[in-house]
Amino acid sequence: MFLVVLLYAILALTFTIAKISLEFAKPFFLVGFRMILAGGIMLLFTYFFKRNKFYIKKSDIWLFIKVAIFHIYLVYIPDIWSLQYLSSSKSNLIYSATPFIAALLSYILLKEKLKFKKFLGMLIGLAGLIPILLTQTDIRETGMEFFSVSFPEIVLLIAVISGAYAWFIVKKLLDKGYSLLMINGFSMLLGGFWALITAFFVEGINKNSIFDFWPFLGWTLLLIFVANIVFYNFYGWLLKRYSITFVTSAGFLSPVFGAFYGYFFLSETISWHYYVSLIAIIIGLFVFYREERSK
Repeated sequence: MFLVVLLYAILALTFTIAKISLEFAKPFFLVGFRMILAGGIMLLFTYFFKRNKFYIKKSDIWLFIKVAIFHIYLVYIPDIWSLQYLSSSKSNLIYSATPFIAALLSYILLKEKLKFKKFLGMLIGLAGLIPILLTQTDIRETGMEFFSVSFPEIVLLIAVISGAYAWFIVKKLLDKGYSLLMINGFSMLLGGFWALITAFFVEGINKNSIFDFWPFLGWTLLLIFVANIVFYNFYGWLLKRYSITFVTSAGFLSPVFGAFYGYFFLSETISWHYYVSLIAIIIGLFVFYREERSK
């Protein structure tokens, strides 16, 4: 259990570091630079130290491309864009819906039975997102709302769904014997390349892409180490030993740590809506996990 707590303490920290990094570079450029550098490091490590794992079968190329799409591009491009308008703690809380989305995808993709307690827990947890989604976000969101839910929140939910789906593909590649470093390295390198192309057309890549070079480099390297290297590979290591549902079922721990980090490091205001949502999600996960544990 300690390892799961540590996993989500690390995950929560990535939101805080990413929020700080946005002060020093344009968002899409930041994603591209970060992913290409992180992916390159992982592939070089695999090539020099695990050369027997440095391969991709022709029949599995499409699976690797799908990981790059759903695990990197459609997670980090929407995520970094929405993080400009949302607090790190709020983004973290929305991400805590991952286990419920993963369970729903398991039902759809793997034909797993969704028993009553799981279904009830999922409903409670997803309903718990409503209070936090209805709170006011950054003033720059004015005019970007649908039924009181802001467009950045909708975009972030797309990233959460994409990320949950991507782990099913990663799990499939792990079962085929591929190294997690190889999977993450390839997907980050390719996804980062697509992010830079997006940055070129949307933001324009020039000297203004970085606002302050040395803080940008320092925070980006820290983000790569904590998120891309430590978290991703730690998560994958746990995924080889436990089910996706089990690993994601402790996701409520991330917004708990996220509130702490956001308050102390970013001076973010934590409203009562946050606590109501957090309690509902914890209850939902508890009900949900009781069914998982009773198998």
